Amino acid sequence: MTQAVPKLIAGLVAALVPLAAAAATPVAVATPTVGPGTQTLTLSGNLTPRQAAAISPQVAGLVATMRVDAGDVVAAGDPLVELDARIARLEQARARAVVEETRTALAEAERLRDEGRRLLERRVLPASEVEAREAAVRLAEAAVTRAGSELDLATARLAQHVIRAPFAGVVSQRLADAGEWVGTGNPVLELVAVNDLWLDVRVPQQFWNRLGPQLQLDAYADALPGRELDAELHARVPVNDPAARTFLLRLLVHDETGRLTPGMSARVELKLPGEGPVTSVPRDAIIRYPDGTTTVWVVTAADDGWVANERPVELLRLAGERAELAGALPAGARVVVRGNEGLAAGERVTVTGSP
Repeated sequence: MTQAVPKLIAGLVAALVPLAAAAATPVAVATPTVGPGTQTLTLSGNLTPRQAAAISPQVAGLVATMRVDAGDVVAAGDPLVELDARIARLEQARARAVVEETRTALAEAERLRDEGRRLLERRVLPASEVEAREAAVRLAEAAVTRAGSELDLATARLAQHVIRAPFAGVVSQRLADAGEWVGTGNPVLELVAVNDLWLDVRVPQQFWNRLGPQLQLDAYADALPGRELDAELHARVPVNDPAARTFLLRLLVHDETGRLTPGMSARVELKLPGEGPVTSVPRDAIIRYPDGTTTVWVVTAADDGWVANERPVELLRLAGERAELAGALPAGARVVVRGNEGLAAGERVTVTGSP
């Protein structure tokens, strides 16, 4: 009887060992990395048009036709407004008639000059008369040139009675109607280009030297949540705002969809290089407690498996799907990224992810 008890205990222990191994908690782990840290600086800004113009006529006149209204999309060179051009057309017709008159006078002066040269060869006409006829030709040529310039001027003045779009864009406001008299300083339309927009943000002055040419950034419009904008760094304006201690960072936003308009608010996330090396782990490895404590579960190799232990860490920042920690974790340690909700200190685990 007494000999059977040790055998029974040994058998129970032998049976419990595989059960304990089978009861090990499965977890997924990841390997921490050490490298230069990053800092994400989030700033707010506004979208503004890259081109905007208050369209004014080049000549004063009466508005005859308004071809566009607010919200219309126009291409460069499209007619926007037509002014009453009846007087300008009459001036052009008069200038054209003067051109014909001077050309006719020139032809007659050339005929008389050529006739005088023939008579001079036969000694019928004095040389002074021929010289006078040649001078008359030169005067007639000058008159033709002057009349041609007057015709060009009248034609250009007539063309100015049609106001055309200086660039492609959208009419943002109509400021005149047919029948109104407008002068050269009176805007009749406001036109903005919307395919390319500026995104201007103010950056605190202490970040000036950390914004290099290879700056990584993401931009988002508040009107399009979750959709990253096609934005690129255009310029750092080195004029500091002495009151706010900031400088201007200008981004160029490309938008072919037409879903962005000037005046919309936007958010810019700047990826800045951090100072010194940091330990980076997946964001899912971080556990936060109500008292502000931040920990990770670390698994280390044991004689016959893996053991998990909780380790307090100092969280520097969250960078996308990664978390950056101050200090280093034990050499060879792995952090638990799945299955870390109910672990206990010293608990044996089964690694299901890549160790």
